[in-house]
Amino acid sequence: MSMHTTRYEIHIEDRLVRDIREHRGWFTGLGLLFLVLGVAAIAFPWVAALSLELAIGALLLIGGIAQMVQTLRGPRWSGYGMSLTLAGVALIAGLLMLVFPVAGVFTLATVVMLFLLIGGTLKTAFALLVRPAVGWGWILTSGLLSLALGLLILAQFTATVPWVLGLLLGVDFIFTGIWMLMLASHAGRLG
Repeated sequence: MSMHTTRYEIHIEDRLVRDIREHRGWFTGLGLLFLVLGVAAIAFPWVAALSLELAIGALLLIGGIAQMVQTLRGPRWSGYGMSLTLAGVALIAGLLMLVFPVAGVFTLATVVMLFLLIGGTLKTAFALLVRPAVGWGWILTSGLLSLALGLLILAQFTATVPWVLGLLLGVDFIFTGIWMLMLASHAGRLG
């Protein structure tokens, strides 16, 4: 720790290390899972992008059907029309994603771009908040990488989406896995 470390920073670091140590198994397991998923997404980027798109489409369709059945079978209430409308939106969105998967990949790319930009911003802010706690540099690296990947999608949107979506998700997952494993490893050594 530097000479300029405050009691507040020491408290945050102690608490962070204690919390990570208590849940070290989860951090290790999730880190390994993210690594495996990241490698798979990089190895098969189109498969990753289309699989994710089709899974989301199916979930929207199932959710829309369930909400429609629940709404139609239940008693009429003040939110009946809104519930029926929301069920219809989920049904239509799910069907569109299943019938037009390539268009769905572009839509999904927009969502992933926003996920990377927002997630990268939050990870970066978190890293700066807990600095100089153990592992803060890994969190910062992961956050900055997420931001860079989100900006890459934004800059090259139409030219790169078909294959880059799986690749970028894979890279982000790998770095997320690495920082989780590094935190678990450091917390174990400090305990």
